[in-house]
Amino acid sequence: MKSTIYEAFQAVSQRFPDRPALLHKVNGKFQTITYRQLATLVDETADGLAAAGVKPGTAVGIYSYNRPEWVIADLATIKLGAIVVPIYHTLPPGTVAYIIQDAMVSHLFIENAELLKNIYPLLPELKPLQLIITFFEQLPGNYNGIPFLSLSHLRDNGIRWRKQSPSHNSVLPAQPDDLFTICYTSGTTGEPKGAMLTHRNILSNARAAIERFNITENDLLVSFLPLCHMFERTCGYYTMLLAGAAIAYAESIQTIREDVARVKPTLLIVVPRVLEKVYNAVQEKVLTGPPLQRQLMTATIKTANRYAILRAQKRKIPFSLKIKKRLFDLLVVRKLRKLAGGRVRLIVSGGAPLERKLARTIRNLGFNLLEGYGLTETAPVVCAAVPGEEKVGTVGKPFPGVEVKIGPQDEILVRGPNVMKGYLNKPEE
Repeated sequence: MKSTIYEAFQAVSQRFPDRPALLHKVNGKFQTITYRQLATLVDETADGLAAAGVKPGTAVGIYSYNRPEWVIADLATIKLGAIVVPIYHTLPPGTVAYIIQDAMVSHLFIENAELLKNIYPLLPELKPLQLIITFFEQLPGNYNGIPFLSLSHLRDNGIRWRKQSPSHNSVLPAQPDDLFTICYTSGTTGEPKGAMLTHRNILSNARAAIERFNITENDLLVSFLPLCHMFERTCGYYTMLLAGAAIAYAESIQTIREDVARVKPTLLIVVPRVLEKVYNAVQEKVLTGPPLQRQLMTATIKTANRYAILRAQKRKIPFSLKIKKRLFDLLVVRKLRKLAGGRVRLIVSGGAPLERKLARTIRNLGFNLLEGYGLTETAPVVCAAVPGEEKVGTVGKPFPGVEVKIGPQDEILVRGPNVMKGYLNKPEE
């Protein structure tokens, strides 16, 4: 079994070379990057980074929202045994600067001119920074004292470097307990803390998720939660790729509903706020619609709830209730499922507690909704519901190898292969 993220990705790309890995919008239409194509882009980028001085232990930042280039930069960095430092694209300039300084980021990928403008005045103060790589096209140059080039130029440099150094091994094997990423979490007070996570931490989580949720190469997920957070990064990125599945990147937060309906995912990873917004939007549309539409929705929810209660209590379900449920499924529920593309087999909610009434309603309407619990420091999953054994209002069972108990001060204590090495530069924490 492969012991690092890059080795695991390499094995999957060789197993499923022509299957879709990533989907992204170009001029309003989704285009596909296969595993073979992704591996080539990663290799060229890794060679470009190596030519630019990246080596094992180098901290490489990614300051961007979700897109294929995020994945390419990430995998290329870890191929070299370097350390990925994700930077959330909505952070204020001072916090971005703090993370770059604290993690000693020397090479920084930036998504667009707007984010570059956000930190431009601070660049002379960022002493560790040696090179900026932009995801947008431009000729190489200098930004406020820092050299820059585009990702395509970096890849071109890598191709030339490879021709000049064909014997150089750009796969610099890491060990399972080597530092893989520094992921910053603000916690509740004070300055951001950099959680130090290893290959073992994240691989243990991704493999457990693949097994628990039966993720296969036939699955497709729409990604819209930020990749800078470990919930999306582990569950919506590494878990999917290491299973040979596909990831479609939403164009923006505003286009999620349209993108989901278009690509027809089998899986969705959400936070409760997303479910609340979707449910409230549907409810508002119903309440402002014709009287018959309101009556149908009310009757559908009432029937579904009654049916679910009797089934949970293992009581006999009246024939008339079965007929009503079947009718409302055809008239209402089928249309609701079409809003999600019609193929969703699993919705996983985490990041915050989900209101029980909403969870029951979503489940009773026929969506397989599971909840989980975790945090950045545990890579991130501690517990998740087991399909077929789920119970509304609970977060399920610990992942394999993870132990959980309540401490003397009512703390939740966690031990397992997913627990971080500690906080960067803050051993006392």
